[in-house]
Amino acid sequence: IANAVLLAALLLTPVSRWPWVFAITAVTHLAAMLPDAPLWRALWQVGINAALTVTTAVTLHRFAGLPLTLSTRRQVLVYTTTAFAVAALLALGTPVVVRSVLGLEPSYHFLVAWPRVALSNAAALLLVTPVIVLWGQHGLAPLQRMTFRAVVEGGAILTCLLTVGFVLFGTGSEIARFPALLMLIFPPLLWAAVRLGPLGASTALLGIAAVSAWGTAGQLGPFVPFPDATKVLSLQLFWITMSTPILLLAAVIRERELAESSLVTLRQHLTHATRVATAGELSGALAHELRQPLTAILSNAQAALALLAKGSANPDDLRCILDDIAQQDRYAADVITRLRSFVQEREPHFEPVALDRVARDAIRLTKAVTDRIGVSVDADLPDDLPRVWGDSVQLVQVVLNLILNACESMHHTPAPERRLRVQIARNDTHFVEVTIEDRGDGLPLGAQDKVFEPFFTTKETGLGLGLAIGRSIVTAHGGRLWGENNEGRGATFRVLLRASA
Repeated sequence: IANAVLLAALLLTPVSRWPWVFAITAVTHLAAMLPDAPLWRALWQVGINAALTVTTAVTLHRFAGLPLTLSTRRQVLVYTTTAFAVAALLALGTPVVVRSVLGLEPSYHFLVAWPRVALSNAAALLLVTPVIVLWGQHGLAPLQRMTFRAVVEGGAILTCLLTVGFVLFGTGSEIARFPALLMLIFPPLLWAAVRLGPLGASTALLGIAAVSAWGTAGQLGPFVPFPDATKVLSLQLFWITMSTPILLLAAVIRERELAESSLVTLRQHLTHATRVATAGELSGALAHELRQPLTAILSNAQAALALLAKGSANPDDLRCILDDIAQQDRYAADVITRLRSFVQEREPHFEPVALDRVARDAIRLTKAVTDRIGVSVDADLPDDLPRVWGDSVQLVQVVLNLILNACESMHHTPAPERRLRVQIARNDTHFVEVTIEDRGDGLPLGAQDKVFEPFFTTKETGLGLGLAIGRSIVTAHGGRLWGENNEGRGATFRVLLRASA
């Protein structure tokens, strides 16, 4: 255990301060061994311990990388391999092993002394060092961040571990007749590894090791009937058998969580970039839409100035002019606010969302485009439908993209037939459906679902990301997005979302 604590101190301390760590440790070690052991043996043991911990720390720094988080398979495999290899190698230089080779230790044979020293050091490095290092890195922050649900789950895991531990190692030696019961220790350890990560897994492993050591020392548990040497060896093998797969499982789970988190972050950036690109496509139409209220404001202001210059300004006329200026200003500000909210990058914020408001915002943002192309929009948006659980900006992005695609598909449609229908309706008790129906060219025959693949596009200047991102957004909201050709002309896209409770 002393070597495990020393290794943890080295991993948590800058290399420049290692001499101080060794000096303090050496003094403590010598004080603990003297006067029961000869000075030469104490100094020898201190030197071997220093060599063991330095070699392990340097190897981990070179091949595993620091800080040691045990959150990747590479770090766990390098750490466990290093712990076994260095412990086995340097055990050959310990006093008890060297003296057993020379025949100076009548109590120990080499084939007994060497595995015992190697396994004791390896087990301590696997059980004690990770707990000290991980808690030293995080402090009490993981406990402070725990939600009530996490606290309850952590308490349940701890209760299961202690219950199983005391059942296995707190009863008499008759439990040795049922060695298969030792497998009961793995379900709570697996639970801790999956839910609490490397920190929780390593802490649970150390707790079980402490309970098993306590029980065996008190002549309790399944290892009691064995001879003393075999008893210690069996206990060490039990610890090692537990720790390696549990730490590896915790690392695999954490790697997957980190990969999913990175994927979500990349998807958010791509979604935002697509919104910005869409806003760029709308910029010309939005500039035209803003020009109208700005022109009206200018004309009204000039008319008011002219009336004042003539000295014949009527208060009612001025009030009417000012009201019109305020109305046009509010209209322009509303256009800018909607656009700013649409392109702003932020974390997704899920809340109950009214789909009728989502559709209205999308229609307002695309109004300049539909007016320019000459598309008549028929909107059936009842406001008494259930809300859905989602992010309003992302849902606006989905509907807006579908409306823009529908408008572009109607370039070859005769002007009088350019009609777009946006409808929201309840789809049985638990779902709300948004339908966008156009009179355009329709979907490619035989490739209705291929349009949702990334980089597939039928536009000359399209990137082929709008529908793919739209489907990923809807899927992340627990819904479905698909398209189908109409019987006559055009296509219909449907967004199905579950109503919030």
